Amino acid sequence: MALASLEMTRKMKRRDPEAYQRLVKRLFCNELDTEFEESDFIYEPESSRKDSTGCLTGIKRAKSQDVLQITESRVTGLYQVIEYLGLDRNVREEGIFRKSGSLKKQQDLMERIDKGEEINLVDGEFTTHECASVLKTFLGNLPEPLVTNSCYLAHLQVAFLPDNLSSQEDNSAVAEKQIFCTQLLLELIPEEYFKLLKDLLFLLHGVCQREEENKMSSTNLGVIFCTHILSPRSMPPRELQTKLGVLTNATTFLIENPSILFTLPEKLLAEVQSFQFRRNSEGRRSLSKRSSQGGPGVECLIANTVFSFIPMEMEEGAAGEKNEEDDEKESNFVCDQLESTITSQFNLNIEIMNIKK
Repeated sequence: MALASLEMTRKMKRRDPEAYQRLVKRLFCNELDTEFEESDFIYEPESSRKDSTGCLTGIKRAKSQDVLQITESRVTGLYQVIEYLGLDRNVREEGIFRKSGSLKKQQDLMERIDKGEEINLVDGEFTTHECASVLKTFLGNLPEPLVTNSCYLAHLQVAFLPDNLSSQEDNSAVAEKQIFCTQLLLELIPEEYFKLLKDLLFLLHGVCQREEENKMSSTNLGVIFCTHILSPRSMPPRELQTKLGVLTNATTFLIENPSILFTLPEKLLAEVQSFQFRRNSEGRRSLSKRSSQGGPGVECLIANTVFSFIPMEMEEGAAGEKNEEDDEKESNFVCDQLESTITSQFNLNIEIMNIKK
């Protein structure tokens, strides 16, 4: 049943993204005991922030990089960088993501990624720190943070949950609520950002696990990456400074819990299953109502389904001649389909009759 629910959820997300997002947003609001408002998932900037490349990097943006889009060639090069940084010797490197290396080499690597050139990072042409700085620069040049602008305010709500701890709640209950709400919010991220964020957080999690060697804690990484992961590019500098603490805490939370945050919660699976059941039930009632009013109801559905399996004409000549064995197989296939369809529609008719009663 769990696998079936998981597949149903993935299918709904793929085939009906708007309904899926509304369901996720309503579930998020219900968990926080708030009314669902679409405005909670919209960030309207007051003014533009001039530099969003994050701290600790000296690479200047080229004019063509003011708004950097995720293209296939860039993604290929970027994932090479992430994979390289994930090597054991690199995650242990002291000061990774804090030290910068040669600015000229960083610029060269960035340009090669932009052009989609073949890059061999293992040969040592670029150091760990140069690759790490290029990764930060790439993220900073994206048009919006990895969680997207629309989810920024919702992530802030989750970050403030520990501060709003009531006397009836304990720390573990609040932590569970934070995890569940964040799992929901990650489902709202576009696919290209979702995969990039997932790989990045697992990389940063591996880095902070080697803190004794690289001197980079999850909090250190949270300070460095909060502008890339959470903060809208257009956030005014004063607002960024005011909220830096909560942004750092929220990013640190993501870095420390990637394994559980990128799993689908049971509540969401159950909600999708319930939603699909309600949708199917409403469809059956609609068919029953139209049938009782003399309109095209179940009978029309059965007829359309049955006749869709009957060939309208036999094709000859162009497709080549078929031998008798092929004809017999095709005939048996059509008969099986007809029998299966009529049986299922007959069962549906019985269910609708029960609904009428």
